[in-house]
Amino acid sequence: MRITFYGGAEEVGRSCVVLEDRRKRMMLDCGIKLGEELEFPLIDDNELKRINEIVISHAHLDHSGYVPHVYSKRARPKIYSTKPTRDLMGVLLADYNKIQTGKGRRFFGQKDVDDVMRDVNIVEYEDCVKTGSFPFTFYNAGHIMGSAMTLVKVNGGLLYTGDIAFRKTRILDGCKMNLKAETLLTETTYGKKEDVLPSLKEASSKLVKIINETLDKGGHVIIPSFAVGRAQEVLMALDDYMRSGALAPSKIFIEGMIGKTMRIYRHNAIYANDDIKKRILMSEDDPFKSPNFHYSRSKTKEDVLAEPSIIVSTSGMLSGGPVMFYLEKLGENPKNTLIFVGYQAEGTLGRRILEGQREITLGGKELKLKMRIERVKISGHADFSELLQFIRGVKGLKRVFLMHGEKSDLKDELEKKYEIVVPRLLETYGI
Repeated sequence: MRITFYGGAEEVGRSCVVLEDRRKRMMLDCGIKLGEELEFPLIDDNELKRINEIVISHAHLDHSGYVPHVYSKRARPKIYSTKPTRDLMGVLLADYNKIQTGKGRRFFGQKDVDDVMRDVNIVEYEDCVKTGSFPFTFYNAGHIMGSAMTLVKVNGGLLYTGDIAFRKTRILDGCKMNLKAETLLTETTYGKKEDVLPSLKEASSKLVKIINETLDKGGHVIIPSFAVGRAQEVLMALDDYMRSGALAPSKIFIEGMIGKTMRIYRHNAIYANDDIKKRILMSEDDPFKSPNFHYSRSKTKEDVLAEPSIIVSTSGMLSGGPVMFYLEKLGENPKNTLIFVGYQAEGTLGRRILEGQREITLGGKELKLKMRIERVKISGHADFSELLQFIRGVKGLKRVFLMHGEKSDLKDELEKKYEIVVPRLLETYGI
């Protein structure tokens, strides 16, 4: 049995791992890396056509975005995901289709996206799939709605985490713990010792404080967010605090694909935690349809800009989307605030601003950012100590592959007990 890393090794993005024996090949995730340039898995077309199935852990493009490329090359592997992942992929892949056109080159068409959506095989948590190359089971990963860890039942068990979150949030339960596997492929997005994520309550309190201070000064708040996952958690937090009176009353404007994904979350509420289910089923209090949430009715966004408000908009790393319009309109006013709530990958505008860059170019225009810049970590990932706890909780574990991270201190903590591998792109390992 061999594992080859075509993406997601020593980097965050384009996760793509192939598990194979002499006759069968299973791909675990099939993502891209969005930034100044699009980056794809380093797998050639001939290899792609030999893949029997692709298992998608969750809908984010760094885990699913390369699938329409595969179809455009006339490869037709079976595709497996949970239902929320399939539904959310439909929105994200359609948007990605527009993004590639904006970057001046088309790699696939909407028909490829439609064909992918038609062909996805739905798998429920904890049901065993035996019809593919290798039998596997999905378990809740806690990252976003429908996110799944994949336990492949070969060679003592191989567990691929995708992205995992340890803690219960306002919408989701944390990831499944204490699974059994000899081999683990785990994400390490927050794999440094200094990566300590605040509690949800602590992060939310800081968010509310910053927003109140901005609104008091008559300013706007811009919160760039990933359309799937972080946006929903942020919106639930804002709504809860506004209802309680802790957050000053103001309009919360939702921009970009976030509105569509809110509807998908609502339609798949059975995958949410019990708190959300009870609010929907046992009362008329639907958290996804709060009266505090608003959508702009003006192409020029005059209604959003008219009075102090909170704007939650794509994209999370400032790589495009409606947030760029608001950054241009509001960035030079010190009354306004930009709050980063998610991970900012290397090479993105979000990362550069977070590291201190204040002169940027938007639409060919030079802009000097004078607005307040803040960071509040509301993450859908496990932090350093939680990753350690998760890894040590895997029963019968012998070897660990540390992937989906730029740098990690986990190796030093784990190598006395386990065989630890930090894979490189295009490297193949036997198990």
